[in-house]
Amino acid sequence: MQTNLLYLFTRTPLHVGAGSSVGAIDQPIQRERHTGFPIIPASSLKGSFADQWPVTLRNDKGELARITSKKAGEKHVIDQVDPSNSAWLFGSDDPHVSFAGSLLFSEARVLAFPIRSAKGSFAWITCPLMLQRAARDGVFGASTKDAKGKETNTLLTAITDLDEPADDEAIYTSDRLDLSGKVVLEEYCFKQARLNDQPQALPAGIADVLADIITDDLWRTSIIDRLVILSNGMMSHFVTTACEIAQHVRISDETGTAEEGGLFNQENVPSETLFYAVLNATHSRVPDGNFKYKPAKGEQPATNDAAAALGKFQAKVDALHVFQFGGDASTGLGFCTVEMQATTPAQ
Repeated sequence: MQTNLLYLFTRTPLHVGAGSSVGAIDQPIQRERHTGFPIIPASSLKGSFADQWPVTLRNDKGELARITSKKAGEKHVIDQVDPSNSAWLFGSDDPHVSFAGSLLFSEARVLAFPIRSAKGSFAWITCPLMLQRAARDGVFGASTKDAKGKETNTLLTAITDLDEPADDEAIYTSDRLDLSGKVVLEEYCFKQARLNDQPQALPAGIADVLADIITDDLWRTSIIDRLVILSNGMMSHFVTTACEIAQHVRISDETGTAEEGGLFNQENVPSETLFYAVLNATHSRVPDGNFKYKPAKGEQPATNDAAAALGKFQAKVDALHVFQFGGDASTGLGFCTVEMQATTPAQ
């Protein structure tokens, strides 16, 4: 198995719905049950990516790529299972030949969340829990140790040992957000966290790592001056209460006007939110069969190992850069910049 990281940077608000609700918000987003952090489910990621592959694939003679399977004396021909097509990457649910795909997605988790700031317009907030999870998954590099077993990845060590600030404190270093030793986010005022009677600094290099994640988006460089670390509890509070709430009116198909009582609220993750997901790849799990696909003239025979799966997925990400996730694509929601980076998860 090989592991890469996917990063998603929301260009427009994002709505991955959790269904209807009896609360004040009619259509909430999906969240972690225990923290309230917004997520993008793995099924949403997989479905959106798989949709970018062609439905069918033909060789230079116009023949469909197929695999055959014999069961109960019958011969079944299954399209889209050739190593250069989508089924071996994302799986097949054909009743005669079903199998899992080579690509294994995790849910996408928030790494940095935009919030209003009284100075500097807005900040990106995160917390020790988010950072330590990301460190565990390899966002800040692999765990490396010297001959004596001492950790040599100083950033990883700093994040692992990061003390959670108090609920009324914030860790930040930039003057862009500072108001006389305090930072004001939404209606809350946070004093600058102190360590040994000195202002507590962000772990050296953490903002630079985050700024280098989305290389083709001009906004990402400003995270160096806008990053703020809050307590886990305050982070949970903000991602629960500071998402966008958009009001909509249901239109009657019969009259073309607003339905009576058709007003509803929809929750969206704001644009400029940074997510990450873990992407694993395995050798093809297509069952033994008879491949009929022939490579085009000059094309190398297709391979179906983990490296090939990641390579094909990387090529698609590099070619498109922007993908749409969640609902309401026709109204501009869910468009995200996507990048993929190789990694070695920390131990």
